[in-house]
Amino acid sequence: MPLLTGKTRLIKRMNIAVTELGFGAWGIGGLKVGADTPIRGEEALGAYLDAGGNFIDTAAAYGESEAIIGKTLADRGVKDGVYVATKTKNGEFADTLPGIRRDLERSLAKLRRDYVDIFYLHMPPEDDTVIDAALGECEKLRAEGKIHGVGASIKGPAVTSETVDLCKKYVDTGRVDVIQLVYSILRQKNLAAIEYAHGRGVAIVARTAMESGFLTGKFRDGFRFPDDDHRQRWNDAVDGIVSAVERIKAKFMPPAYGSVGQLAVKFALIPEGVTSVIVGAKNATQQRANEEIAALPDPDAEIVQSLVATFKGFTGQCNPHE
Repeated sequence: MPLLTGKTRLIKRMNIAVTELGFGAWGIGGLKVGADTPIRGEEALGAYLDAGGNFIDTAAAYGESEAIIGKTLADRGVKDGVYVATKTKNGEFADTLPGIRRDLERSLAKLRRDYVDIFYLHMPPEDDTVIDAALGECEKLRAEGKIHGVGASIKGPAVTSETVDLCKKYVDTGRVDVIQLVYSILRQKNLAAIEYAHGRGVAIVARTAMESGFLTGKFRDGFRFPDDDHRQRWNDAVDGIVSAVERIKAKFMPPAYGSVGQLAVKFALIPEGVTSVIVGAKNATQQRANEEIAALPDPDAEIVQSLVATFKGFTGQCNPHE
């Protein structure tokens, strides 16, 4: 049986079951992702589908990502049973509200679909009046059948108390089905938002579980990202993060695990409110490595408790130093 088949969780407000490991499609779009790994998007997504994965996360801002997804699904004749989420770049401010519909129409054309399953506000507004208007635009699109669910992808790259508050504000509207947010071993601050959303029936999709590659364990003290890599915002924080990762390697690795990255993804799936963790892959080799995580046992409670106790207050140190 394919590794991801049957490993699903429910988005309650939409009554759909998505695989615990989602396909994060930023990397295949080719924008500011570094040149260290070959990008072969169609084969990466194909490997994910072959493994039984059914939840694809993309955005209008992800370069060629939507077009690659559209072509791959069309070439494979995939129409049902695979859920696609995309995001609008517009809606943060009142003057960009008309762009929400334009973004969706362009996304649908690239994806070669009549609708998307989840449509996120990628830069969700903070002003109450604009929130009401932006969600109203999304609800019009849902009434037209062009989207099935409404979401808010809560801003990054930093995670702060304001991040948590914004998550709660969107949950309290009663008008979103899904919240996407940053959650990892090293940035646990959003756990309060996860628990809050879960208590009110709103699904959580966790992103950045591997912290943009830091929790793969491949970086060393003194490493710095080049200017054409979006992760250069973390350059002043690299050494502290690398030290934390080395500590995880030395003290907290379950016996069956081969990498910190595997532990990172499993950790992000532990909270009851997390429906799916989106994990990126630029080619089939990376995707197959991600799939192997699904076959691993959950880390035992003692390891989880130790990770929580050790890194609960680490979020600020893992945020980019602007």
